[in-house]
Amino acid sequence: MTVKTLGPLGEAAFERRGISAETVVRFGIFTGSLEKGEVIPDEKGAIVVFPFRDRGIDVNEKFRGPGKKFWQRKGGRRTFWNVGVLDDPAFDNDQTRLIITEGEIDALTAIECGFPFTVSVPDGAPAVGEGEDPEKLEPLNPETEHSGKFEFVWNNRDRLTRVKKFVIAADNDGPGRRLAAELVRRLSPSRCLFVTYPEGCKDLNEVLLQLGPDKVREVINGAKPYPVRGLYRLSDYPESSPVPVFSTGWETIDRHVKIFPGEFMVVTWIPGHGKSTWVLNLLTNLANLHEWKSAIFSPEMRTVPHLRDKLRRIKTGRYGDASIVPWGDAFIDDSFVFIDADPTGKEDQDFDLDWVIDKATDAVLRDGIRVLVIDPWNEVEHARRRDESMTDYIGRGIRALKRFARLYDVAVIVVAHPTKEVGRDGKSRPPTLYDIEGSAHWFNKCDHGLVIDRPDANSNESVLRIAKVRFDETGEKGEVRMSYDRLSCRFYLLNEAETA
Repeated sequence: MTVKTLGPLGEAAFERRGISAETVVRFGIFTGSLEKGEVIPDEKGAIVVFPFRDRGIDVNEKFRGPGKKFWQRKGGRRTFWNVGVLDDPAFDNDQTRLIITEGEIDALTAIECGFPFTVSVPDGAPAVGEGEDPEKLEPLNPETEHSGKFEFVWNNRDRLTRVKKFVIAADNDGPGRRLAAELVRRLSPSRCLFVTYPEGCKDLNEVLLQLGPDKVREVINGAKPYPVRGLYRLSDYPESSPVPVFSTGWETIDRHVKIFPGEFMVVTWIPGHGKSTWVLNLLTNLANLHEWKSAIFSPEMRTVPHLRDKLRRIKTGRYGDASIVPWGDAFIDDSFVFIDADPTGKEDQDFDLDWVIDKATDAVLRDGIRVLVIDPWNEVEHARRRDESMTDYIGRGIRALKRFARLYDVAVIVVAHPTKEVGRDGKSRPPTLYDIEGSAHWFNKCDHGLVIDRPDANSNESVLRIAKVRFDETGEKGEVRMSYDRLSCRFYLLNEAETA
């Protein structure tokens, strides 16, 4: 019987790597030499042989020859080195981690430093071409998983399900990063942790040689979870300033409503009670105070003459005075853009929400708008799918508007009509956000929800009800009484009621 012994050349090689002879012998590692194309045990040999033992049987051998030449036994089973640890009862404990390294030397390093549950991949890391992104992977092909580069994972797939956490300790280079990425996508990012090597070290063995075993233990124990798209810890978030809030231009209303970039506001009112005019007042205030530009999509009201004339009067406070027209129009040109298919008004066209958002995006990039107004919602062509309910469609549309708002830091204001139930039998009642046609999404998804009511149709007094405030720092629910001046189209404050 041939004795498998680690000879002097092997001992010296492992000694240079900081691996004790005791650890090496425990795993049956020996030296050999080539004879007629076969590696035979040889105490004086220069080839180091790593047996792959599984359940008491040597299923493969990996050979390391001079000049870092590696090869394996023909017909050997593709599996992890030290794969037997996968059967250890310790993995019934959720706290036990399996460390996976790129090579046997790094695996022995971890074991030497007190981490017995360590395995190594059999073939090292995949090659990475020049200029390639190591973490950009080709799609998995299920039909080749049982025979490809990662056959060793497939062969142990059932045993690996017992492992709750993996520490991926591949080399800190291009091939190592690709190996880590390939392992992580097979084992699941939620179960994997990554190590961070100290400056100047690319693997565990270099950490051992340069900084000692305590540092190896620190690196492994300090492994952190791999990022999982959609799951973050507080430390993953960049430091952020408080939400910037801006005055509406009405001091009393500012207690209840503070405008902020990226918000989604809903305004409702019984038709004819002036909600569109109130919104134009708000936009004028934002332009005067903060130099915010607004984009208005208002298919129900023509830009010329209706929107133009209202904005002239709101800005100047005058009506019928030709001398103020140039001043008012210069302000409108500087502060507003209008989303429309045809400025002449001759072309009749339906508009879907995607088209409106596309034009609003152009307005952000070209004009730097800070506000988008859609007035009213019911005039937007509803491109609803056949299998989609109105509630689902509205939810999808609101999500699209909120994505736009957050992406470009634009405040989005939607004017939406309440249902006809509010005015049934000629007896109107004050609407709520839940009365808006189509869906309760309007209440649930808005950041500010405003209801404007005129209790007495013959009076110029209105009540602004702040029915929804999502964030404490952007206001509080309540009511504000306002007066409307028909000649100037301006809204003025009267007094403030008790906070709701």
